[in-house]
Amino acid sequence: MFKKICYAGLVMMSLVLFACSKELVNKNVNTGKQTCLEYIAADTELSCFNAALNRINLTADTSYLKRGPFSFFAPTDAAFAKAGMTVQSISNFNKDSLRKIIYGQILSGRLGSATVAGYFKLSALCLDSTFNPILSRNYYGLFLNGTGATGSSDLGDGVVHKMDNVVFPGTITLWEMIKNNRNLTMLAAAIERTTSIPGQPSSSLDYRKILDTGLPESNWMTSTVLCPTDAAFHALGYNSLEDIAQLSPGGLNNLLRMHIDKGYFFTPDYFMNGTLEPGSARLKAGSNIIFPNIIQANIKATNGVAHLIDQIILP
Repeated sequence: MFKKICYAGLVMMSLVLFACSKELVNKNVNTGKQTCLEYIAADTELSCFNAALNRINLTADTSYLKRGPFSFFAPTDAAFAKAGMTVQSISNFNKDSLRKIIYGQILSGRLGSATVAGYFKLSALCLDSTFNPILSRNYYGLFLNGTGATGSSDLGDGVVHKMDNVVFPGTITLWEMIKNNRNLTMLAAAIERTTSIPGQPSSSLDYRKILDTGLPESNWMTSTVLCPTDAAFHALGYNSLEDIAQLSPGGLNNLLRMHIDKGYFFTPDYFMNGTLEPGSARLKAGSNIIFPNIIQANIKATNGVAHLIDQIILP
């Protein structure tokens, strides 16, 4: 399906101490005095993030400091604006819902180029222990759930990374996300057809189970799904759910194997294997004469990541 890309784990970091990266780091910070919260409060580009910290009372909660240091992946005001959020709307935001968003962007440890060397990809710890944000670093920079840091500042009690998007944590499974999306009804129907019937042998993978609970016996617990929209199906002649129902088992398997893979593949992973170029939405996958475009990227779920695409990927 995709070109594979392998990342060395933490045990390999010491072997790549001098790996190059485009990550931007602010070294002109008085790390002995300024705290992360002080830095955020003073930065005019982080007014929304600071308002969110105040809204969930984190700025007044000194107990969290005992578990520090922390790395704040702080969306800029422009990032919040893209998500339809302002300082005023944040002041009225449901605290529990806002806390889920913000806690997923505050990671345990001093995570930055000054403290963690080399390229890596790992499941990180954040203030909400139920989330598993994916932190990665490659030549193109530092990324949280596929969203890149636009600048980083090492401070007295941690690191602040500015982000150009709000990183929403995954709260539902990939299957729940797909079946609940009104633009993915054709894909959902195709996945539904692979559901195993108890007591009957199956010659294909149960993709619904894979995207819902995983397959522990096959060590397949996380997935990446390239999701063709209904419009993409229509463009290839699949005009109704009945057309999906008429697909042969082989045709169904070929369709889904081109779009579902084991593990996490965020857009920075595609940068590194040449499948996607930075600044471009065109995904070099399959035998399509014109490659598909990613129209919505890095949609995090509890068990993987999805990207919406505008074409079906051909074998």
